[in-house]
Amino acid sequence: MKSTIRYQVLITFALLGFSLVNTAFAQNPYDKFRERRYSNEGYLSEADEMKLGDQVHAEVLKQMRLVQDPTINNYVTSIGRKLARNSLRPNISWQFYVIDDKSVNAFATLGGKVYVHTGLLAVTQNEAQLASVLGHEIGHIVGRHGLENVKRANKYGTLAGIAQIAGAVLGGRTGASIGELAGNLIAGGYLMKHSRDAEREADYLGLYELDRSGYNTAGMVQMFETLAKISQSQPNSVGSILASHPPATERAQNTRREIGDYLKGTDARGILDTNDYKRIKGSTPMPADKPRRVRPRG
Repeated sequence: MKSTIRYQVLITFALLGFSLVNTAFAQNPYDKFRERRYSNEGYLSEADEMKLGDQVHAEVLKQMRLVQDPTINNYVTSIGRKLARNSLRPNISWQFYVIDDKSVNAFATLGGKVYVHTGLLAVTQNEAQLASVLGHEIGHIVGRHGLENVKRANKYGTLAGIAQIAGAVLGGRTGASIGELAGNLIAGGYLMKHSRDAEREADYLGLYELDRSGYNTAGMVQMFETLAKISQSQPNSVGSILASHPPATERAQNTRREIGDYLKGTDARGILDTNDYKRIKGSTPMPADKPRRVRPRG
C-alpha cells in the first residue's frame, strides 16, 4: 500500500513538473504585445512630437556628421519608407539619416527620425538584414518609446524643466528654449534609453514590417546572429545604444520562434540582395576614425 501511494505521489509530481515546463515553453515573449493599440494619448500630441523631434535632430547634428552621398542616403531612405508604409504608423513624415561613424549602431528619436551608422551598414550582408535594423528603429517610434522616456524623465524629475515641455512646445516658446530641452534629452541619454521590453516590442513590430514589405524575415535572425558574433569578437565596436539591448542571441531566438509560430512559410522567399544593395556596399565610405563630437549646449 505504501509503495502504491509513493508511486502515485511520484507520478503526480512528474506530471506537475511536465505541466510547468510546458507552460514555460508555451509562453512567447511577444504575446504581451499582440493586442496593443498605439496612439499619442497620454503623451505629447503628434504635432508637438514633430516639433520636438526637429529640435532633437538639430542637437544630433551638433554631435554627429551625416553622410552626404545622395546615392547612399536615397537608398537607405527608400528601404525605410517602404517599411514605414507597412508599419502601424504610416502617415507621419518619416526621415532616415546615415551617420559617418564606425561604431555598429542605430537609433531613433521622435517624429519619424531614424539614424543608422556606416559601421552598422558595413556589417550587413544583404538588404533584408539592413531592413531589419531600420524596421526595429521604426518600431520604437510606432511604440512611442521615445515619448515614454520623456514622460518617465518628467515623472521622476530627472530633467530640469521637463514638466513644462508641453507648454514650451504648445505655447510658442523660443526655439532656443525648446532647443535647450532637446539638448538635455540627448546629453542625458534619456531619449534612447529604452527598457528591454521596449526593445523586444520594437523587434516584434519590426519583424511584421519586414513581412508586410515582402522581405525574408530570416534577415532579422541573421542580423541578430551577426551582432552576437561582433559582440563577442569586437565588443568595443558595438555602440552604446545597441550594447544596452537584450542579448542578440536571445533576440535571434525570439524572432525565430515568432516566425515558426506565426509566420510559417515566410522564409521560403529568397533573401533580397538587390543590385542597389551591392552598389551601396561597394560605395559606402569607410567611417571616420574620429567622428566630430561637440558637447551639446544647455
